[in-house]
Amino acid sequence: MKHLSLLLIIVSFTVACSSKHEASFDVPAITIKDYEIQKYWVPTKNQLSFDNNFRQPKESGFVRVQILIDSKGEIFNPVIIESKGGWDKFALRALKEIRYVSTEFNISKTPVYVIKEFRFLAP
Repeated sequence: MKHLSLLLIIVSFTVACSSKHEASFDVPAITIKDYEIQKYWVPTKNQLSFDNNFRQPKESGFVRVQILIDSKGEIFNPVIIESKGGWDKFALRALKEIRYVSTEFNISKTPVYVIKEFRFLAP
């Protein structure tokens, strides 16, 4: 009986650790333009920094990424739509650091699909 209990605990822990984090929808998601995002969600921090593990491209550039911001303010399903200058991994890394909080106008915490543009300056 002890072995069975231990086995059940191990299996439960393994399943919990391997389960995928899924987007939360309190209401259906809508698609918005980038300039409309401040009506729904605001980032928790305005500046991002990168460690020295990434070699920065030598030219300035941009990355446009379509994302889903769910009802908890978390980002899901980033898809690069367009980019220039080799900054893709920097944009994707930035998205991992960003969290959003709903605005006073977004009481229902409406999830949104939006295309965000990141601009990068070469060192």
